[in-house]
Amino acid sequence: MKRLAALLAFAIFGTGAASAQQADDPVTWDTPWGKTAYTSESGASGVLEYPVPFGDNVGYLYISGLAGEFGGPGPLKGYWSEPDVSHDDDDDTTLICPFAIIDDHGRTTRNWGRLIIAFTGDDFPTDFVLMRARCFEEPNEVINGKLVR
Repeated sequence: MKRLAALLAFAIFGTGAASAQQADDPVTWDTPWGKTAYTSESGASGVLEYPVPFGDNVGYLYISGLAGEFGGPGPLKGYWSEPDVSHDDDDDTTLICPFAIIDDHGRTTRNWGRLIIAFTGDDFPTDFVLMRARCFEEPNEVINGKLVR
């Protein structure tokens, strides 16, 4: 019984400590996108933000099961969203999905997709390897994240 109480206390107080750290001094990674930061939680999802050069200038990674997580590398699944793109780039590298979603920040966009992420160490936070794809396609674009702090 004491062990259960200790585990519950760790879960309750440990999650609060992580949330406070995120608000004041988020964990960050260097990625090909630029600085990516663990900025908030949405239900059971941890939310990472990264810069994009268009729209409201922020993309989100919603990683299911990461909120309050303190162990295990995954892999974890989720989705990403970026500001809506009303047209394709000149070289057709920015495509849009056939229908819009409303992400957890209330943003409506047709620029989203699935993701799978694995952290390279047993204890969070560590470096990560992320795979993503547009819409419902199988994730195949690989993004590496190097832990900064």
